[in-house]
Amino acid sequence: MYVPVPRQFVAEVQAYVVQLSGHTTVEGDASGEKPAGETLSEQWTVEVLQRLAATQLPSTQSVSRLLDVLARHAGDYVSTTRLVELLDIDRTHLRGALSAFSRHLKKHFHGRDWPMTWIEQLSPSPDFKTEFFYTVDGTIAQRWQQIRAEA
Repeated sequence: MYVPVPRQFVAEVQAYVVQLSGHTTVEGDASGEKPAGETLSEQWTVEVLQRLAATQLPSTQSVSRLLDVLARHAGDYVSTTRLVELLDIDRTHLRGALSAFSRHLKKHFHGRDWPMTWIEQLSPSPDFKTEFFYTVDGTIAQRWQQIRAEA
């Protein structure tokens, strides 16, 4: 559905949509492939992460690069500002990639949650009041690094 949003509120609306789709537990689906209450580490097995890493969609490749960064800093929250610097992409591209990634997970990964978690906090950048900070846990980070090393 198309909903017109004034330009100055686009980032906040996109963040809100991401927030609505981001949660830490999941409900089971009819296939039984995603039982209720699975943790992210249980959802994101080595096999599932391998499928993700093999995905050639540009948005998923951008998220894979984001996961590369987060895996190197497992357990630490990395700001959007820092991610766009490290990935050499702009904020709009990152937001679009994450939005497309959510749709991809819903369609091809039985609606799994993102393999990373996020929080919104005050921004260290004077250009933004708040921003999102992303992290992956140690288990997912280790699995991701193993998969990327084997590729």
